[in-house]
Amino acid sequence: MRESSANYGIQQSGGTSNVGNQAVGPHARAISHGQRFTAPAGAGELLTELMTLLDRHRAELPATAVATAERLREELAKPEPDRGTLSRILDKLNTVVKPVTPLVNTVAELTKAIGSALSG
Repeated sequence: MRESSANYGIQQSGGTSNVGNQAVGPHARAISHGQRFTAPAGAGELLTELMTLLDRHRAELPATAVATAERLREELAKPEPDRGTLSRILDKLNTVVKPVTPLVNTVAELTKAIGSALSG
């Protein structure tokens, strides 16, 4: 049977896709109505806890750990933090803090809070 119309659909295999706006096909348009990211409640306290723990466990961590946490703080302080940048920073933090359980827990809480804010 012959298909009478072209398929302009989107196909995704695996992974995660967070899409704010999306349009597919001829003459398609995607319009945003002011979606903005707001730093989640409690992020400041979690960042303070993260920095305290990083200082306490500095000898057990790679040298990049503190700089990565500072980049996260800077990105969250922006009026419009970049979702991709936040995701990459959190991924890197999750990797560098693995030797220290309290840091793993704090970064997991931050990741969950920021992830909820990004999807909300």
